[in-house]
Amino acid sequence: MRRNILTGFALCLGVMVAIAVGPALAKEKTAKSDQLNGTVRSIHKDTSTITVRKSEIERQIVYNAGTKFVKGTAKHNTPSSADELKEGWYAHCWGKFEGTKLAADACRIRERQHTTQQ
Repeated sequence: MRRNILTGFALCLGVMVAIAVGPALAKEKTAKSDQLNGTVRSIHKDTSTITVRKSEIERQIVYNAGTKFVKGTAKHNTPSSADELKEGWYAHCWGKFEGTKLAADACRIRERQHTTQQ
């Protein structure tokens, strides 16, 4: 009898902990930053915006002096700046969406890879 009471108590305690901790874990998952990537169509240095195209959709990325730029791949990259970015290059940026524009915290840029047909 005593064993059944302890087992029931432990089970109830486990369910209560799961209910209390579940929403906290869900909030942590939503804290991820937004991202946007594509081929650079235009660069407007006066407004600090980059227009990228992916498929048939064009989107804008807004950057500032605090935006960190790196050139290269995820594993092999070097520090860079928005001044090095050129039309036709590939850009992958992270930040937060403000409406339809991404306010970028960091961007990784690289030259577009050209494929040769044989």
